[in-house]
Amino acid sequence: MEMEEFEQNIEKSLANLPEKFSKILKEKQISVLAREKAPQEVKNRFKNVVVFGVFVGIPLGHLHTIATEPTRIELYKDSFEKMYTAPAEIEKQISKTVIHEVAHYFGFSEKEIRSLGY
Repeated sequence: MEMEEFEQNIEKSLANLPEKFSKILKEKQISVLAREKAPQEVKNRFKNVVVFGVFVGIPLGHLHTIATEPTRIELYKDSFEKMYTAPAEIEKQISKTVIHEVAHYFGFSEKEIRSLGY
């Protein structure tokens, strides 16, 4: 899959989010970034696991007083390609990952998100 197609799949997934959530993401300027590969720091943090994406930053509603990296979501193209071959499977997993990482922004824990099927 070319990076442009990967980015289009991410955009389609974001467009399918309920409007009240996508509106907050836009207002708060939360970026969803397509990356070719997970950086080494992410690989080190999640050893022996294929990481499709990560949420980086401060969840909505949490106050912080120190400077931090910009709050964002990153998705890693090579992870999807390693695990899936069919374009429809990749597209489905991208949508699932977008929802999963957006849920982290809205304060859901890993356990809560997984219990919902994401």
